[in-house]
Amino acid sequence: MENLKENVAGYPDMNHVPESHRRGFLKKIALGIAFLSPLSRMSAKKSEQEVLYSGHGKPFEEMRPGEIQDSISRGPYAFVPVSPMIEWHSFHLPIGTDALIAEAICRLMAEKLGGVWFRPLSLGLDSWRNDEQKQRWGFKPEEEVFGMNFPDVPLKSEYCQVDDLKTIVRNRVEALRGIGVKHVFLLNHHGGKGQIPAIEQLGKELSDVNMKVHGLKTYQFNDLTQEEGFYGVGGHAGYSETTWLMAFRPELLDLTRIDPGELSVRNTGILHDKPVIEEKWNPGNVSSLVANRLRLRVIANFSTYISSIII
Repeated sequence: MENLKENVAGYPDMNHVPESHRRGFLKKIALGIAFLSPLSRMSAKKSEQEVLYSGHGKPFEEMRPGEIQDSISRGPYAFVPVSPMIEWHSFHLPIGTDALIAEAICRLMAEKLGGVWFRPLSLGLDSWRNDEQKQRWGFKPEEEVFGMNFPDVPLKSEYCQVDDLKTIVRNRVEALRGIGVKHVFLLNHHGGKGQIPAIEQLGKELSDVNMKVHGLKTYQFNDLTQEEGFYGVGGHAGYSETTWLMAFRPELLDLTRIDPGELSVRNTGILHDKPVIEEKWNPGNVSSLVANRLRLRVIANFSTYISSIII
């Protein structure tokens, strides 16, 4: 157990521990509590109840009413990730990369400032690739490609229509009215055509005097420069997005799944400005140091944004 990994919030990640070790670890905790003095056990129980009641690590869906009310009393915020959970992100990233990044940021913000956070609304808009895009990425003009449904990748992606996105997001926002939430943050990490303006417009339409709704994108809170080691090179599943995943869900990243050297956009589903990704921009070369900077900067800038809108 000496090398027990931690998740992005700093808690032990038991998913990386063999089942036999996990049972032994939990048994030791139980035995330790059992041998405490009665006073210590009462204190431990009270402390445990306070942690559970605060709802710090729980999404809204897993909280009891009292936990929700307590969390909103600490901060009148609701953090709602809106990005697709099923979209091809090459072989080294999870299929739900966009949603998982947005979700992790929502959780960290709620833990820092109070409020509640949700599991992702799996909603993603996209479009048919035009001739210029197909030429750039090595496709023939006659090939039909929608979003990340590239013909040479083994899995399909799930997208929705704009009316579906608007209806589902509107339903979620309406469920938050009148319960003490004053600011709803719709956080998007998906760059498909139409996604960003749709969410920004929803923020404007759904806001009223009692509750403001903010349509946001994760990358608006990243101001790291090349001098600080961040390169916004490569699009979907590329060098920069791999850095984002490493920043917020590093335990889900497996860089051994991509080959070293140059990579084909068509064959990997990693977007770039030309059909072949140069070795320099292979996602396997991303830096954990830069990823850590990115996480700290995004959370700091998001917190500053919230401070600036509170009246």
